[in-house]
Amino acid sequence: MTTGSLEEAEAILLGDRKKEFSGALLDLHRIGGPRADTAVMRFVARMSALDHLDDLYEPDLHGLAVRVAAELDPDRDVEPFRDLLEPRPPKNRLVRKVMSWGALAYPDTFPRSPWGYTRLKRLSPPPVERYTVRLGVDSATVRVSAVMALGDTADPAALDPLVAVLDDPSTQLRLLAIQSVRRLHHAGAASTLDGHPAEAGLVEALGDRRPQIRDAAVQALMLWGRAERVHQAASTADASLAEALRCTLSRAVDPLPQTWPGDGTTL
Repeated sequence: MTTGSLEEAEAILLGDRKKEFSGALLDLHRIGGPRADTAVMRFVARMSALDHLDDLYEPDLHGLAVRVAAELDPDRDVEPFRDLLEPRPPKNRLVRKVMSWGALAYPDTFPRSPWGYTRLKRLSPPPVERYTVRLGVDSATVRVSAVMALGDTADPAALDPLVAVLDDPSTQLRLLAIQSVRRLHHAGAASTLDGHPAEAGLVEALGDRRPQIRDAAVQALMLWGRAERVHQAASTADASLAEALRCTLSRAVDPLPQTWPGDGTTL
């Protein structure tokens, strides 16, 4: 719950009531401004200084603080966030070996977008380039997270790498790519999609035999202001497909899952 004042949120983050940290961070995100930013960054520093076995430490809280900081200022210096981006390798050899596999090898990708690296423009490489590289990893889990992260960058340039995923053999990856393209409509004017291959990819998905793919594509085109492309597809489709497309058009748009507790890109 986020009902506190700036002063209350500051006090909570300086104290030891761990269960209230998340709400205080979300309050500071809602309030905004230099003073809120200072309080968030002070909390980031506090989490980074704690031993990870400390009772007050929680990776998700640390990650939420990074996310709020990135939301408040995407152009900020990334150095204060290195503790999560480039964690120290564990001393145990077996644990190090396990961490070299799959998800644990990519601390900037997991646990995906709740950590704010998708929004930090001064990362090197920057977010879109960073997660585009992840699309080439063998691990399916990493690729899933990379597709989700691209949609969370708030950068229209992420449309380019998502185009190829719109035609991926994996139903899950195709669905997530459509959702990520849809989410990016919050990042700029609808003209961004004009003539872009991602628009053609969404239109092609309207003929998919899987209802979840079709519905996701319809809703993405609706939110991009491209409902006419759905009507055009329905006019040339067989009767059953045309009815399904028009039915989806007539429904309210389903919200996407939140990428983090303060996410405003679900519709």
